[in-house]
Amino acid sequence: MFRRLIQILDPNTRRRLRRFGDIKRAKWSLFILLVIFIVSLFANFIANEKPLIVKANGSLYFPVVKFYPESEFTGSNVKTRPRYKDLEKLPLFEGNEKNWMLWPLIPYGPEESLDTDQIEIDTTLTLTFEPAEQLATVEVDGNGLIQRSRGAAGFYGKQSDTELRRQPLKTDGVVVPAEIVEAVAKQFNNEATTAITARNNEGISFSLRDYSPRSRAPKLVRLSMERRAGSGAVEKSVLDQGLNWIGDPPAQWSKLGETEQATVLSRAEEAMIVPQESVSVSGPAGKIRVSFDRETVEFPFRPVKTHLMGLDNSGRDVGVRIFYATRTALIFGVLLVIFTFAIGVFLGAVQGYFGGKTDMFGQRLTEIWESMPFLLIMILLSSIYGRSFLLLGLVYGVFNWIGISYYIRAEFLRLRKLPFVEAARVMGIGRWKIMFRHIFPNALVPVITFFPFALVGAIFMLTALDYLGFGLPPGTPSWGNLLDQGQVQPYAWWLILYPSVALFIVSLLGIFIGEGVRAAFDPRTNSKLE
Repeated sequence: MFRRLIQILDPNTRRRLRRFGDIKRAKWSLFILLVIFIVSLFANFIANEKPLIVKANGSLYFPVVKFYPESEFTGSNVKTRPRYKDLEKLPLFEGNEKNWMLWPLIPYGPEESLDTDQIEIDTTLTLTFEPAEQLATVEVDGNGLIQRSRGAAGFYGKQSDTELRRQPLKTDGVVVPAEIVEAVAKQFNNEATTAITARNNEGISFSLRDYSPRSRAPKLVRLSMERRAGSGAVEKSVLDQGLNWIGDPPAQWSKLGETEQATVLSRAEEAMIVPQESVSVSGPAGKIRVSFDRETVEFPFRPVKTHLMGLDNSGRDVGVRIFYATRTALIFGVLLVIFTFAIGVFLGAVQGYFGGKTDMFGQRLTEIWESMPFLLIMILLSSIYGRSFLLLGLVYGVFNWIGISYYIRAEFLRLRKLPFVEAARVMGIGRWKIMFRHIFPNALVPVITFFPFALVGAIFMLTALDYLGFGLPPGTPSWGNLLDQGQVQPYAWWLILYPSVALFIVSLLGIFIGEGVRAAFDPRTNSKLE
């Protein structure tokens, strides 16, 4: 059948189609875009929160194509649209084999807002180990041994300060900066020193007050030790719901005593249910603060198994909205281009065919109209009359016909003096019939060539207006609306990535098709310069 259709066409058209088919990139782009468009037309049957077929009370229902009030199924007086997923849980369907529902491949709709408890996620707990804030004072003797301690046990991994008595100030875990050691030695020698503070590599700050010489040297020197929260190494590890480590446990975990580990696990078990405050335990390198972070569902939410492209800020499936937005962009883009081209072709044809004063006057009006800011006017009208399909289509068509009108005008100026036009005039055929039955079919090259590029431009304009909030009516799935949400919540990368990829793919396919059409209709494609 397709070959017969090709044979009906004139030889020049067949030659152009063959030339287009030889450009594989353009041919496959056209095929892919047509598949995307055709599949998107059946979006209601592929992704929907309403079942395809419902069998109830001995009757068949088709909610996808027809509205049924809740009373149709429950026998109540409620005439509103039923929530079929809640309806399926009633005794009418649950446990009753005679009544059933057949759901689409993707049982979610573009306007369906999910509850947080409907999102299935793996319950895990992220534990963060970091040095806790510590303040302590120690008094050391001339041999560098600790004689008194207040709160320094955590720095040395001890349970109590009494365990530090007669222990060396400098250990493998606690390194005292050289300037502190030098200042302490001067004080034991009864030499004057100024107040000094120094920090070691473990994040511990040592402070020593100023000292003035006395009648005899001191027997003990007091130092202050401080470690601020977050200073030093920070480790993060994840526990599953059974309190088992996912991956390797943190290095600090094995150094904790059994009592400390039991304390952390006990708090982690509680944190799996309700949020818990951090807990501090003593380790060999000092006190460690352990904080617990359990992932909770808050919209917008990241991609999960049942929602591979994530959810937006209203709990709606992003993949489903992109699917519906693709249909909206292609259908509305095509309608916008057709309306725009209809205006541009008519005005360009009138200017080109009549010429003279009509052409000159039309060109001056076109130049004036071209200088008017389309975007500002669109924003102004949307602010006054609200967003609607009709307003967007009307304003876009009225302001974007100028480009194609130039090409049609040039074609009509070229063709109006050819013999076949003069012959039609001699035969008494009317002007409008000559224009649109004889000249226009021979002036279709610019229309066909620029149509794919104009479609890409219309889709980009539609996305940009939706992003700015002046495009399609509220609630309509669109790429621009998702990008706007991603701009407000930049951490929700899925709201930016997936709509951008969809826009990029459709635009790239359109450009490839446009290049192929332009090459097919250009007689100089296969010419060579000799």
